[in-house]
Amino acid sequence: MPWNFQKLCFIWLIMAALFGSVTDVQAHPHVWVKAQSEVLFNSEGAVSGLRHHWQFDEAYSSYAVQGLPTDKQGRISSETLAPLAEENTTSLVEFDYFSRVRIDGKVQAFGKPFDYTMRYENGVLSLHFTLPLKNPVKLHRSTVFELYDPTYFVAFVFVEGDKAVQVSGGPNGCLVNLTRPKTDIPAGQSLSETVFQTLSAQSDFNAQLTNRALIACP
Repeated sequence: MPWNFQKLCFIWLIMAALFGSVTDVQAHPHVWVKAQSEVLFNSEGAVSGLRHHWQFDEAYSSYAVQGLPTDKQGRISSETLAPLAEENTTSLVEFDYFSRVRIDGKVQAFGKPFDYTMRYENGVLSLHFTLPLKNPVKLHRSTVFELYDPTYFVAFVFVEGDKAVQVSGGPNGCLVNLTRPKTDIPAGQSLSETVFQTLSAQSDFNAQLTNRALIACP
């Protein structure tokens, strides 16, 4: 039975409940994700959603594909990965897809994700899905898109470069300003309990873990 993102996250939440708080559970984070996203506009010029591209670390990737059939070259087909892609994507409604969109200061609700696929290449698993806004919104000033896990069970970080967050279908001249997490833990390493407690006690703890993109369009 392959592991999925949801199982790991729920195990983390159960452990946190048993121990009383997330700061009492050892070893943060457990999963590392390199993220690339698109802010989508519809044909009427309204912000309509996000397109996520998440690349998981090798350790999680190997767990996730355990038990899945491979071909002679050790590859796993997209058809084989389809049920896992659906389960991983749709189940993340419990976590708000680790995403938040604010348009002109107002937090937006998401609809049901679609167009989800997974790929397994060179020992690395990636998840791709479209996350629509429940109601597209005409942009008057700015859009703020944030990607993070407040418990730091999953460490998200935008990929390097200015293509980490792009505007798709928007008006010409949109500008994207990126802010990456201040706390950067390499894949495979964990925060000690003392360090994590020190960080979590700080008033801007969530801000230190947040990937943020400010999109301003003319």
